[in-house]
Amino acid sequence: MKKTVIAIVLILVLSVSIFSAVGAGFKIGEPTGLYLRTYTGSKSFVGITAAWSFKHDYFLVDADYNMVYPRILGDFDFSYGAGAMVGAGKSNLNIGVRFPLAMNYRFPGVPITVFLEIAPGFKFYPETDFDLSGGVGFFYMF
Repeated sequence: MKKTVIAIVLILVLSVSIFSAVGAGFKIGEPTGLYLRTYTGSKSFVGITAAWSFKHDYFLVDADYNMVYPRILGDFDFSYGAGAMVGAGKSNLNIGVRFPLAMNYRFPGVPITVFLEIAPGFKFYPETDFDLSGGVGFFYMF
């Protein structure tokens, strides 16, 4: 099962690398771990988190497609989207969907962005359950 999650992470990372601008960073919250972002256009991006969930006690990967509502407050913008999550625990696999909402701040003249995210979601395998995740993070655009 852990090999499956590692394979999913590798596939997602390779998929993200086909886009020209890739950002890498860290997210702290629920879950806490590595974060990748790549812009697919001027108003959309894909965000991928590979992290440890302290709430559920398993490693998870979530991938979201997000739309950006540009700069309504100076250098701040808002994003919203939908995605999937896969978590691997000691003895089971968890699958669900998530709907992230975030506020992003791009530092002027520097390729660093910080964000605050909340993502309500729904786990549907192996059992159904409401889920809430989110956190604060940053990434550096390469």
